[in-house]
Amino acid sequence: MGSINKIICNQEETLLNALKIFDKAPEFGLPAGIVVVVDGEGKVSGTVTEGDVRRGLLSGFSMESPLSQVMNSNPIMFESTFTLKKIAEKIPEELEKRNRKSRRFLGKILIINKDKEPVKVLEYHELWEQKVATHRHLVVVGLGYVGLTMAVVMADAGFQVTGVEVSQERCEMLKNGDSYIHEIGLQELLREHIHKSFKVANTLPDDGDVFIISVGTPVEDSSNGKKKPILRYLDEACTGIGGKLKRGNLVILRSTVPIGTCRNFVKTKLEEASGLVCGVDFNLTFAPERTAEGKALKELRSLPQIIGGYNSDSLEATAAIFRDLTPTIVKMDSLEAAEMAKLINNSFRDYIFAYSNQIAKIAANFNIDVFGVIKAANEGYVRDPLPLPSPGVGGPCLTKDPYIFASVAEMKSVDSSIFIHGRQINESMHNHVFERVNSQLTQLGKNLSNSRILLAGLAFKGNPETGDIRNSSAVKIGLMFLQKGATVTAYDPVADVEEIKEYGFTPVPLSNAFTGVDAVLFLNNHKSFEKIDMFKAVREMNEKPIVFDGWNAFRTEDIVAARASVYLNLSFVKSSLS
Repeated sequence: MGSINKIICNQEETLLNALKIFDKAPEFGLPAGIVVVVDGEGKVSGTVTEGDVRRGLLSGFSMESPLSQVMNSNPIMFESTFTLKKIAEKIPEELEKRNRKSRRFLGKILIINKDKEPVKVLEYHELWEQKVATHRHLVVVGLGYVGLTMAVVMADAGFQVTGVEVSQERCEMLKNGDSYIHEIGLQELLREHIHKSFKVANTLPDDGDVFIISVGTPVEDSSNGKKKPILRYLDEACTGIGGKLKRGNLVILRSTVPIGTCRNFVKTKLEEASGLVCGVDFNLTFAPERTAEGKALKELRSLPQIIGGYNSDSLEATAAIFRDLTPTIVKMDSLEAAEMAKLINNSFRDYIFAYSNQIAKIAANFNIDVFGVIKAANEGYVRDPLPLPSPGVGGPCLTKDPYIFASVAEMKSVDSSIFIHGRQINESMHNHVFERVNSQLTQLGKNLSNSRILLAGLAFKGNPETGDIRNSSAVKIGLMFLQKGATVTAYDPVADVEEIKEYGFTPVPLSNAFTGVDAVLFLNNHKSFEKIDMFKAVREMNEKPIVFDGWNAFRTEDIVAARASVYLNLSFVKSSLS
């Protein structure tokens, strides 16, 4: 919607001027047929519609009469803090206050801020779309991280949601109100809505209206040695949904996929399985998930939602679903444009992280503290700030999406090296860290097979916190030490202990984690690490201890002053050993 200032008038302006504004408003993306009348302080005095002008002229006023003569001084208004759902609930009450028994002629609703200044004019059809949307049965297929957070937030927004998960164990946990995913606030929302607006099943229901696909799209090595996306889970989901699809249904894909997948794969599979025609019998959109683990519940309600539709009906139907969830809808011109937007976000982030990591490897050859150098380069320089380097870029998304984008480029005979090189650099950081620590152990006369290594921070990231250790750089680094015969213990403030054990690491509590350790590696940036008494921790370690500070969490001098020891980060080493 354009700037509402284009349809704001003062009370002294004329009916003729209002008619001119009515005609011009659509050119600015504003609703036609209404002006908002304000007083000298910019506060709403009333509204004037085409009907008000017509009634005024019939009552004897002229085109030069002021708007104050015909305006509705008691229009229906709501503060901008109200959701569409809440507004829809309050409309009958507001009509009753004005002795209006019908919504038949209620076309527009004024949205104001806390100071009673106009913010937006809401079309009544938007409320109707939302009312229809929230009464539809949403089926979320795949209750991994993306699907479960989405399903629970949708249930919290007032939708009737069924989550479909093939794992019977996961289904039972959710039915008992227990989440298998660590996400702040998720457990509480789950327990509030389970068996009410949120139900769980391991088969697709027969009465679904909207199917939201959020299954995994992993990458695997192909016969030519290149990684390519695997769509078997998407295939199974489409085939299953196709068997349940009815006329009027909507299918929304949220999984990250190669450009063209919605049109050339999902649409085809759905049509084959259902016998229906996309765009005629059912609608299809791509509305990608773009949340960060650790703050998904917040970002589902705040991040702009990108939507690309097979046609305009598909686009508008999906916008009606998301409109009460997020304040901003970004409508794309096509399915393909939306698919590409999702790939751009993650592959770009992976590449800029690779740039910083490559700098760290260069700095290591000069024993330059790369964290200080990058902070100096960024200081007061507002153009293109560099991110800080890390022991590797892990997680379920950034390790995969650049390869998906590369596969799209190769399919169209476009050079894909920019995506591949970024991934290679980030993956090479695992060996970079291993070699730096191992080199120091060797210099201290310690053999890996007799060394005890502590990994601090196993989750793929620490801030915002998550317990997800899928594709974690810390895990891959730890496995390198295990393979060389070291004893590897691990501490993570969030990750599941049983999952840590599956990799061969021995979980330890923080209280005695440092006792008898030759080297500790801080491999993610969980905020709790900043509270560790490093003087005490270093003194509990074996003789000639090594502290690898992968995220620049500690002061070098604090470590080397605690006792004769070695401080090590991605590019800098300092020793207090004689």
